[in-house]
Amino acid sequence: MKAKFIKLIAAATLALGVTSAWAQGVIHQGEVLETMNGGGYTYVQIKNEKDTFWAAGPQTEVAKGDIVQVSEQMWMSNFKSSSLNKTFEKLMFAGHITKK
Repeated sequence: MKAKFIKLIAAATLALGVTSAWAQGVIHQGEVLETMNGGGYTYVQIKNEKDTFWAAGPQTEVAKGDIVQVSEQMWMSNFKSSSLNKTFEKLMFAGHITKK
């Protein structure tokens, strides 16, 4: 039940573009290694100087090799995207994905 509630809050926050201090989050930047769209979201695998991670945010046009910034909202473990039929071991929900 708690996991469903968290997913619902994350989706609502992304869909509504909440501008609270919580939604602003930490900004991460890196190179796109892989990207895919599904269910109105863009999923990007990002590599920066520290690590490699997956993020999901409002659907936007990005390509492999692009440098992007994402604003961290929350992290989820073992997130299952039904639209992609894929489970992400660890996924950051982002308020935005911006090409640099």
